[in-house]
Amino acid sequence: MSGGDDVSAETDESSATGTGPTEPTIASESLLLTYAAPFLGVLLIAIGLPLSIVGGYVVIQDGVGLCGDPTITATHVDEYDGVPATIETLPAAELTTAEQEALEEAIESPLQEAKIEGDLQNREAFLEGVLVEYEGEEYYVQITSQNSCLEVQPLLFPIGGIAILIGILGVLTPPIYRRMAGFEERMQRDQSE
Repeated sequence: MSGGDDVSAETDESSATGTGPTEPTIASESLLLTYAAPFLGVLLIAIGLPLSIVGGYVVIQDGVGLCGDPTITATHVDEYDGVPATIETLPAAELTTAEQEALEEAIESPLQEAKIEGDLQNREAFLEGVLVEYEGEEYYVQITSQNSCLEVQPLLFPIGGIAILIGILGVLTPPIYRRMAGFEERMQRDQSE
């Protein structure tokens, strides 16, 4: 036998006794467990996070009051240089109770904003901006935010959570596999002794 044959014979003997490497023996298995599984795991986590966030937001947005009621601003006309003649004028008597309450709240607020919580009959006028006569004063009233609710399937939350969990398992596959291979090697050593 030549010197190269002796080395291969020793390697075969060490593998047979269980003192060989703890890494996977098949090259494709090694590549799959070392690179592909963690990569897919990271992709699943990256996909699962936004799905969970959006799905969770959809579930709680109504209960927390994050959407639904539009916000208006009421600015006194004196704060503007001049009011264009094309702006519609709306008497306060034509406003609904919810619109009047929001107008009063916006006038008294330092931010000049308020939410309309209730019936909104003059939406089109408020979207374009309108002059409202209230207690002898004129205010420019406009919807600043419609606060529309996000409409997606709430099922995104559990789907995203499952994707995150499967992704974590994918990322942890190499260390788990190495630990299991080491455990198997110890078991084979114990049986041979």
